[in-house]
Amino acid sequence: MQNTYYNLLMSGNEEAWTGTSWAMECSRVFEHTHDDVKRPFAALDDVALGSLMSFPTIFAYEKYLRASARVGRITEVTRRQSEFAFTFAFDPTVSPIPYDTFMALLRELDIESKREVNRSHWAVKNVDLARVLYGAGLTSSPTLQPQARPPRVFISYSWDSPEHRAWVAQLASSLRHDGIDVILDQWHLGLGEELSAFMVNGVRESDRVLVICTEQYVRKGQERQGGVGYEQMLVSSQIMRHVGTNKFIPVVRQTTGVAPALPDDLSGRMYVDLSDGPNAHVAYRQLVHDLHNIRTPLPPLGPRPAAL
Repeated sequence: MQNTYYNLLMSGNEEAWTGTSWAMECSRVFEHTHDDVKRPFAALDDVALGSLMSFPTIFAYEKYLRASARVGRITEVTRRQSEFAFTFAFDPTVSPIPYDTFMALLRELDIESKREVNRSHWAVKNVDLARVLYGAGLTSSPTLQPQARPPRVFISYSWDSPEHRAWVAQLASSLRHDGIDVILDQWHLGLGEELSAFMVNGVRESDRVLVICTEQYVRKGQERQGGVGYEQMLVSSQIMRHVGTNKFIPVVRQTTGVAPALPDDLSGRMYVDLSDGPNAHVAYRQLVHDLHNIRTPLPPLGPRPAAL
């Protein structure tokens, strides 16, 4: 089954496939999909979504944008009230497909050349995508490999000031641009939703947690004040259950003192300093590499020196 189906995600938003996540209205799912193809997945339950995520995916733009398409995988799907939110990863072995090349392949890809390329939707096609790409000289292999889910990161911080909130949002935007799926209250927490549940799910379901350590955050955490105090209790409980975990990363943003202040539960841990200064950019790149688990390669081990 995995070799004979693929997903088509078509969007009219020019920024849709520039990050690692997007959302599609529920009413647009299975548009331009044959009934026989749709039937096994029509329930859209966990089993059906798991099957759909196992298929390769074309991420395309509507015709008027004349933009290149990408190939990859849907790595996670979240059901919301009126839409499906999903994260995705591009296949590094498949280069972007130029607009003219993509349009020339519409028939082989079972994409209708008039209405379908002018409509944002999620379709499923009974086509061996790997074979089509290989036949067009776009890949060097007739198979496509699964793609890893982007790292998911939850940001814990205090609302020190409007300027600090904007700084945190900018950090989150930069991380998303660098392929990291960030969970941030400013984006993911709606009015009327339960703050404690958001915190619990964010800490529990993320791969890493960035703890933005301003002086005010550290003070509130130590005094167990408000949301910061609650998040610090969550951090403490996870550290106690998983001794030695590196899930929580202290991110320092401070203006006073030589030695940065850290919450008690995170003291003694390696931190990254993103305080304003000439080294902030280097520290940010270090953070991105760590979140992607990119390690500095060890130099080769040389032979034992001869006796003097």
